[in-house]
Amino acid sequence: MRGRRRPSDHERSAAEAWFRRRGLPFVVERSRRKRAVLRRSAPAQVYLLLLEPLGAYLLHRLNVSDEGSTGYAVGVLALLLAAATVPAVAGWLMARWLDTKPERTQRITAVVLVALWVFGVPLLEKVTGLENAYWAFVGQNAAIAIGLNLLVRIGIGSILVWAARSALDQVKTIGSLASRALPLMLLVVLFSFFTAELWQAVERLSRFQLWMALLFLGAVGAAFLAGMLVDEMRELRSGHRPLRDRSALLRGTPFENAKITERSQELRISERLNVLLVLFFTEAVQIVAFAVLVFLFFIIFGALILQPEVITLYAGRESGPGSLFGVPLPVKSALVQVSLFLGGFSGLYFAASTATDTRYRQAFFEPLLDEVAKSLAARDAYLVRWVDVESTPPTTLEGHDIP
Repeated sequence: MRGRRRPSDHERSAAEAWFRRRGLPFVVERSRRKRAVLRRSAPAQVYLLLLEPLGAYLLHRLNVSDEGSTGYAVGVLALLLAAATVPAVAGWLMARWLDTKPERTQRITAVVLVALWVFGVPLLEKVTGLENAYWAFVGQNAAIAIGLNLLVRIGIGSILVWAARSALDQVKTIGSLASRALPLMLLVVLFSFFTAELWQAVERLSRFQLWMALLFLGAVGAAFLAGMLVDEMRELRSGHRPLRDRSALLRGTPFENAKITERSQELRISERLNVLLVLFFTEAVQIVAFAVLVFLFFIIFGALILQPEVITLYAGRESGPGSLFGVPLPVKSALVQVSLFLGGFSGLYFAASTATDTRYRQAFFEPLLDEVAKSLAARDAYLVRWVDVESTPPTTLEGHDIP
């Protein structure tokens, strides 16, 4: 007779899927990360299936000769929007559809998707004239498919899928960023926008040099974020939450009825890195979204109030037509350069403010810490409910133990 009930495999799979959706695959026991690899890679496979032809056609359009026309610019922008949204939405729909199907259907669908990626996409691009080296393309796609499934098997795939989902979710914060963070930031950088020396310095940079300068600002911000998040993580794990607080954190999760411990269990190195990566990426996407918001503001603001002769006066020389990633813009190149630089600088300032300014921290950073606290509480419940059960042999009653 067994004296202790072992939770079902279905319950455990649902709990582990919850961790993967939150970008925490390394919380799942290593022996179980390799389960259903093909099925879990199917959404990413759909993403690649649609992104590849859209990207190839976009590159083809960028090489045509009518790039000065309005129709060309609209078509390129439409392709950019399609490449950014259609593959992601299709991958999400595929994941939702597979969740409703039996395992056999999931496996067959995954195999068909791999075959389409390896053989179908190269054939399509060969027929349409976008790519002629068919077998080289087949070999390349086969290598990508193997690499994708390897990433899914070790858990990186879950982080990448979560990262794409998190980037889309950050669109919801645009209104909060615009209403709370943008006005104060404009007071800091608006006067720099009217500084002739800044225009002259930035306008004389090549686009490559400007991207390198922005990359340097990004590296400084990343180093600052990494150090701050390590400290926050240490403080988060060192605190002891009462049982009722941990129970409230787990409400609405697969662990709300699980046994709860007040003391947190020590994180493995892989788990600690996983949690830090989730925090870092979420904060980084928020910072990039804010930088893009500032860039768009100065592009629109500059187009409204700066006449071409004023831009020439600020830049110290005539500025050519502006473009971004090969897409022509209806503004001067100097305005694009300055707006890019101010956007990058604003992102760095915003990164520092989320850690040091109380208002920014409460609005943009502490909600992320609350989500991490929920994940860590769930991880402790997962270990107690499944891993500890597996490590403890079931209690049995032998014949001589029965009175």
